[in-house]
Amino acid sequence: MDAFDHHILRALQNNSRISSEVLGAEIGLSPSACQRRIKKLKQQGVIKQEVAVLDASQLPGFITTLVDITLERGGETALDEFIHALEAESQVQQFYYVAGDVDFVVIVVTQDMKAYDALSRRLFMSNQNIKKFSTKVVIQPGKVGLELPV
Repeated sequence: MDAFDHHILRALQNNSRISSEVLGAEIGLSPSACQRRIKKLKQQGVIKQEVAVLDASQLPGFITTLVDITLERGGETALDEFIHALEAESQVQQFYYVAGDVDFVVIVVTQDMKAYDALSRRLFMSNQNIKKFSTKVVIQPGKVGLELPV
């Protein structure tokens, strides 16, 4: 990847619908060169997908929770099974396998507390490989970003 690719990635992270003409004018490439580079970045998997980012504060009732999870030491199979369960759950927005006091930090967004309770019973309480988990309810989000510093 060269400097042009980095410029393209920064621009697309800010606005994935920017036209090739505007992008090219901003970074000094022709529109067709921008299109070729974007296509290549998609083929390489650098650009994974394009999405609309919703503002949860504009939609009623959503609750964001941060869940710290400590697993029993069940081996690699138990770890893989838990990761697959997290990946399959649409209400799990993000999760991180971490070093430190806990094994995972999971960010969950549910419609309300009743939905979070159902999810925690299904995903955490019923899982024999979870030693303990603790939940923190977000009162007000701070900075929420998806941009990588390329």
